[in-house]
Amino acid sequence: MNSKRHPTAHPTMHGEQRRCMRRHPAWFVALLVTIQVILAAPALVPARALAQDQSTLFSEGFEGTFKPDPYCKSGSCDVPPGWGVWFIPRRDTDQPGINFQPQYVQTRDANRVKDGSAAQRIYTENATFTGGIYRIVTGVKVGAKLKFSAWGESWSTNDESTISARPSTDIRLKIGIDPLGGNNGQASPLNGQVIWSTENDAKDHYTQFSVDAEAKSSTVIVYMYSTMKDPVRHNEVFWDSAVLDYSAPPPTATPTPTVQSSNVTTTPNGTAQNITTTTSAPNVQSSGGVTYTVVQDDTLYDIAVKFNKSVEEIKRLNGLSSDMISPGQVLIIEPPAQSSASTAVARPTEVVTATATPGTGALCVLAYFDDNGNGQRDPGENLVPKIVFIVTTKGVSVASYTSDGVSEPHCFPDLRAGAYTVAATITNAYVATTPLNDTANVPGGAATQFAVGLRRSSDGDQVIGTTGTPQSSTASGGGPSLLAILATISGGLIILGTIGFGVLFYLQSRRL
Repeated sequence: MNSKRHPTAHPTMHGEQRRCMRRHPAWFVALLVTIQVILAAPALVPARALAQDQSTLFSEGFEGTFKPDPYCKSGSCDVPPGWGVWFIPRRDTDQPGINFQPQYVQTRDANRVKDGSAAQRIYTENATFTGGIYRIVTGVKVGAKLKFSAWGESWSTNDESTISARPSTDIRLKIGIDPLGGNNGQASPLNGQVIWSTENDAKDHYTQFSVDAEAKSSTVIVYMYSTMKDPVRHNEVFWDSAVLDYSAPPPTATPTPTVQSSNVTTTPNGTAQNITTTTSAPNVQSSGGVTYTVVQDDTLYDIAVKFNKSVEEIKRLNGLSSDMISPGQVLIIEPPAQSSASTAVARPTEVVTATATPGTGALCVLAYFDDNGNGQRDPGENLVPKIVFIVTTKGVSVASYTSDGVSEPHCFPDLRAGAYTVAATITNAYVATTPLNDTANVPGGAATQFAVGLRRSSDGDQVIGTTGTPQSSTASGGGPSLLAILATISGGLIILGTIGFGVLFYLQSRRL
């Protein structure tokens, strides 16, 4: 009796496996093993990889090959695939050194990189710029919670110092999310819809910027923003490590989608508090104004009938040039009552005198014809009527006003001291010579002013420009997809299975 161990029966194999190997040729057994390994591949994918695919829409390290954006008219305009550039173009009436097209390049200067070996560099020499980059993201679930973060740094100097010596004044960096997807899917960073992060000059060191928003459309747009006031030798901004994360909205119990609207109330201690409802009721403000949040299947005609208004009146109040509206959009139905507060004319965000109770302040707005295009109101420049101003905090509208061209500045009194976003909405009849939105810091016991300079479109100047349609991102993420990960793992396992087949065939041959 042969007492030798069967050469193909490994001591750790189960009895059924050994019997199978005795009954079938080695090549057949190896094939079965390979099939089992491939079928088990999804279970071997790291849990972290699956979770990341579900929570990260894109992660941009600015490490890969950049591509030129054709929007720029001169110089370099290079950004990563999927990104576009925006900036306020220079006009002939701008002061020397103001509003020049920046240059966009990839930098590998280790002193200007946050992570990895490269970053996005945006700069001008002996000039200022207002601009940045943006990315359109499609396929987002309405109601998803978005979190956009990025690291930014500025370097501004009037000599060749490696630090910001004698820098430009009022350097401001921030990032933002447009949860409504821009103007019909086109990027428009100054349209008043963007929810911005806090600002920081970030001079000589990387600072993380972060902003949260709730998707109101299946398309959202993220922005990097930078600006400065003085045309020094070097005005440079660097961006690195940008990430857009999301949390999917909870499943609804009913098949009919609803869009939540937020009304702002004030607690007895004066703290603003959001009250979320699942129906879109009119929001009656303390100043006498009324707004309405658009829900699914709403039309301008339906809303006009509901509030006994005409379609044209609602379009005029909201600066709409078409009948197109989208869920989550806040419409002005009744403008707030006129305030009796008065103040002197001043540049945007300049502190002016106004009556306010301690702990609260006022925000005053106006629009004027900037006849000479210098970005400030000079004697003889008249006010502009029918310009809609909207004041928000943390993405929630707290006040609105439509100018009459006579009684401005109009002040929103008794605002709790703090930072607000104020935006002006204009029609195609005008172009702006100053930013259409900004962060206004309302001081306690005083007022700050936001003034918008406008020129008629017949002047032929464009205020803001973007690339038509950069390569869009989708909710599947900007990095390797789950299918790509599975394909890579499966390929490796097939190779292992083939090696196993060879080993079994060799052992079977020895037995024979």
